[in-house]
Amino acid sequence: MAAAGKRTMPGNPSNQSAKRRKGGDKWRKQQGNKATIESGDWGVFVTCDMGREQKCVAEVLDLFSQSVEDATGDVEGDDEFDADADDIEAQIKREMEELQPDSKKPKLFREIRLDIPCVTFIRFDKSIDPVKMVHDLCLDAHANPDRKRSRWVKRLNPVSSIRKTLSVDLSEFAKEILKPHFHSGGPPRKYAIRPSIRGKSKFDRDGVIKTVADAVGPEHPVDLKNYDLVILVDIIQNVIGMSVVGSDYDKLKRFNLAELYDPTPKLQAATVGKD
Repeated sequence: MAAAGKRTMPGNPSNQSAKRRKGGDKWRKQQGNKATIESGDWGVFVTCDMGREQKCVAEVLDLFSQSVEDATGDVEGDDEFDADADDIEAQIKREMEELQPDSKKPKLFREIRLDIPCVTFIRFDKSIDPVKMVHDLCLDAHANPDRKRSRWVKRLNPVSSIRKTLSVDLSEFAKEILKPHFHSGGPPRKYAIRPSIRGKSKFDRDGVIKTVADAVGPEHPVDLKNYDLVILVDIIQNVIGMSVVGSDYDKLKRFNLAELYDPTPKLQAATVGKD
């Protein structure tokens, strides 16, 4: 009887298969994209609400492509997506197009999925500066909050370069990124450091701040509010990215498009309540 009982066990995988089929499309879709972040990449970490990753990616790729079109009059046709289109169909289309050789022009943007929710990395072609791209988009959103161009995108964190955390010398990496801004002549610059750490990492916030501050040097004073420059450090799982942005970082809601497009909801609600 015990042996007979064991013979019933193979039925269990069918139950597991049924469960997998129920959400199988999403599972296979997540496994299908093998692109990974490599040392030397640059681009933008994009955040969104949980469960909105695919809509966010489609939307931000469209925003980036439209920005290139506005600047140059030319754009990759294969990166235009409808944020309200079916997520799975859009994802399949995007991955199939990435497999097709295109000798006409390089692919300007590439989605790289991470193993954590709410964050996606968009790798940029080296012809496009991610800091300038994000800054321009946020300036436009700040100037035209009523002309809402995105629904799912939240924060855009530009990175000028990326390294793997297991092999990086953080001090040397910081000096490389900081050199054009702090060590190429000119007067002292007031600065702030804004680290963000997601997932397990050998780095801690205080250690990162100290190492980056040492790389800046004592000739440049720290000023957390009235800074000239902000050093952004993003540590996500096994990669670390860094960039330097300007004095309007907080004015531009730390590059959070959702907040720029909806800047005063509490004030509006209070006004309505008084009426």
